[in-house]
Parts: sequence; C-alpha cells; structure tokens
Amino acid sequence: MRKVSIMLAVLCLMLSGCTDDKGNYDYVPVNEVIFENINEEYSVLINSTVLSIDPVLKMSEGVNPDADRFKYEWVCVAPNGEKHQLATTRAINTVVNLPIGAYTLYLKVRDTVTDLLWMTYTSLTVGTIYTRGILLIGEDESGYADAQMISMGSDTTVIRNILKNCGLPSLKGPIAFIHTGRPYSSSYDVAVKVWVMTESGSYWLDRESMLGTTDNHVRKIIYSSAVEKDDLRVVDVAPQVININGAMGNNFYRAMVTGNGLLFTTSMGTNKDNYLDPVNRLNSLSTDFLPAFPFMFYPLRNFYGLVWYDTANNRFLRATNSSTFSYELVDNAGDPFPWNQGATGRRLVYGENTFNKDGGKSDGNSFALMKDQLGNFFIYKIYAYGSRPEKISAYQINLGKATGFSDATMYAFSSLRTVLFYVSGNKLYAYDYDPGNEKIYSFDLSGEITMVKFDTQIDPDANALYIATYNSDSKGTLTRYTVNRDPNRVTITPDKKNTWSGLTKIKNMSWRAVK
Repeated sequence: MRKVSIMLAVLCLMLSGCTDDKGNYDYVPVNEVIFENINEEYSVLINSTVLSIDPVLKMSEGVNPDADRFKYEWVCVAPNGEKHQLATTRAINTVVNLPIGAYTLYLKVRDTVTDLLWMTYTSLTVGTIYTRGILLIGEDESGYADAQMISMGSDTTVIRNILKNCGLPSLKGPIAFIHTGRPYSSSYDVAVKVWVMTESGSYWLDRESMLGTTDNHVRKIIYSSAVEKDDLRVVDVAPQVININGAMGNNFYRAMVTGNGLLFTTSMGTNKDNYLDPVNRLNSLSTDFLPAFPFMFYPLRNFYGLVWYDTANNRFLRATNSSTFSYELVDNAGDPFPWNQGATGRRLVYGENTFNKDGGKSDGNSFALMKDQLGNFFIYKIYAYGSRPEKISAYQINLGKATGFSDATMYAFSSLRTVLFYVSGNKLYAYDYDPGNEKIYSFDLSGEITMVKFDTQIDPDANALYIATYNSDSKGTLTRYTVNRDPNRVTITPDKKNTWSGLTKIKNMSWRAVK
C-alpha cells in the first residue's frame, strides 16, 4: 500500500478576540484512517479488464462504510496532469476506458462531518494484450522465425503467430524480439520500438497492434551517406530493460549494432532514435569502419557508453554516447589481460552483460568468453563503463573438469555466483570457475534444449535461470528455474507456476512492461 497523506480543510478555529479568554475550548476529535487491501500497482487492458479494488478503511471515528458521512472518489491522473474520475464509491469495479499509458490512481475519502480529506494512491497501467509480458522468438515447425508472447495482464495468455499475422515476409534465423523500454519523455514516444531481429531481416512492429511493414526498416532511421543502408539488419540494441516496470540503465541514449558489424549511437533527446554515421572507426572523418562483434558490453544499470570488440584486429575498443568515433584502450601494469588480444591469439566467442558486482561495480560487470588457437577458453570479467572501462579478472577454463565445453553451443553467466551454465551435446552443465575450487555439475532435461538465459529484466535480484526445451509432444516449453546460492554446490529447481508449454522452438526471450 502506498503512503497516506492527510489534508485538513480547517486547521484551526480563529477567535474573534483574545481578551477575557477564560480557557474554555471545544475540541473535535480527529478521525484517523488507515487504508488496507490496496496493492502497489494494477494493470488492466483497455476496454476489456475490470479494475476491481475493495479497500479496507479502518477509522477511529465513524463506521465504514457510512455513505451518509463519508464521500469517496477514485481519480486517475496522467503524467501530463490530466485527471479522469473513475468512480464515487468506496470499492471500484469498472472497465477502464482510458488512453494506453501509466497513471497514478488516487482514492479520496472525505468526512462530511469534520470536512477532513484522506487520500492514498497506487499505480495503474492501461495497456493492450501486448503491453506486458514475455516476448519469445524462435522457429516454427517449418523452420521459419516465429514470435509469441506470454501476455501477463490480469490473466496470463499466450499470443501465437505474431509474425505470421503481422504483414512482414517470412523470415528465418531468429535472433531477438525486444521492446526498447520507456521513452526519454512522453514527447519522445516515437523512439520506443518493438524490434523483431532475424538473420534474414530486422523490422520494428507497431507497439499496440503488433503489425509490421517492410518500411519499418533500419534504413528509415539511419542518416548516413557513408554506408549502404538497404542490406542492414539490427542484431542488438542497448540499453535494455532491467526491471519488471520497464526501466533501463539510461533512457536518454541508445546504441545498436548490425549484422555486418556497424555500430551506431544516438541521443534520444536530440535525434529521437535516428542515427548518423557509424562510430566503429578511430576518427570522425574515417570511412574505414572496423567490424564489430554482434554484441555490446555495458553496465546494465549505467549505460553511458560501451565497450565493443573489433573482430578484424581482435581488440576491445570503447565508444561514448556522444562521440562520433571510438577510442583505443590503454593497458596498465598488472592487468589480468590486454585490451588488444592480437598477441594472445584469443578471439571473442560470446559476451553477456550481468549484475555481477565483483570489484565493487554495483552497476554490473560484463563477461567475455575467449578462445585461443589451441582450443583453450578464458573468461574475462569487465566493467564496461564507456569512458573508463576496467578489467576485473580473468580465468582459464579447466577443460579437464568442464565436460564437453569445447563443443558447447549455449552459455549463461550467473550474476550472483562464479558459475557458467552451458549446453553441450544437448546436456546442461554448470561449471563453477572459482580458481582452485572448480567443479562441474550436469542436469538431464526432457527434450531438446533450445535456450538457456539468466533473467536480468523481470526479477534481477533473484537471478533466475530460464530454460527452453522442445519435443514433438509438448512442443516448446519455457521454465523458470531457481539457482541455489550454496557456494559448495549448484542445484536448479523448476518453478511450476512459471512453466509454459505448447510454444515455438524458443531461441530467445525478453521482457516488455510498457506501451
């Protein structure tokens, strides 16, 4: 329940004179009210879901409900201050017909005897069936990209065949299905997008209808004569959602990388999700664009620039949010690894941003999985803050203990433990890379494992592991697993309340919480 504020219509009685004050006063007891049975937030679907709240009001004076003495009013206030009265009863039970968006919902209670007004408030989100839930992308039985959504409004509903019905051509090679989070402000609403990213093309969809068109292509938002825009496809955007309400580490700046290794950054306040020349170059006049690995390293809670990997020269470079080019990074004595990997023979295999806090980096460390020419693997832990990246640590994976790691096809780094989950030979492993205490654990799951991903968006503090499997009977299944925190052992426990079947062959997932 939100905090309660009390406003007095009359604070005191003014005396007409103070001479002959005999000390005779009449006091009116103040009625105290406590609000209960009101949640912190509510979500409804426009013109569909009934908003039902039956508050409990505990009063020191009067009887609740007492329609003759107490007057009630439910008022919804939009971010721009516009007010909408929803009800004048103590309990509210109505279908909400308001524009899609986030509101503050107030309950006002006035005592007509004392003229006192009490008030409490909660959050109300009005959306469509697509406003809140888990976005899934994968493959259908014919091998084409298929998007679904586990919609979580008042009820949980699986929305299927989003790509088949959206108006886009058939796509292959699913990569990601991403909502870019809250806008910089309501006037920059156009900057918010729902991206469908695949190997054969990337497009954004209308956020309310989930309909698309081939005109919703990256070429429409890039203003650069230095690159060929028609063949570009977006494969990663940053920052991304970091909590259940759709917040991000920074909603003023954005970056994206394309399949052919171009890196773009922009300011929402200035460009509204439009982009100029790529920044993966070493001076602002160069057209020698260095190919970027299709992933951007940055602290999840603090996106003020990023670190990216130059695949041509095998080195880490940095880009700030406001620069038009990238910068080389300088090594320091005693560093666990060099920024330039050329001399080591190591190449980047996989990257992941987490909420890991090692080294005191509460904004979140990133992981880079490296492989050398001899087949050895290394874990680099990086604080990838744009203007001053830091190397936290480096580990060599003990291949004698990490069963089948050389053939692994999927990876997932825990934010809370020195544990790397991976899939090899369709078996799930957990490798504890704590130096000197390395351990390996294996888990047998039913069906083909198609995705392993730690949650950094819905409930990051829990750091739950989402695993997707597929078989011919139940089709795709998504399950949330709890990973224990015992440093001496790794176990995973399925959450039966957060398991869904009959889905596509899932390749990736993300969270959407706002329009």
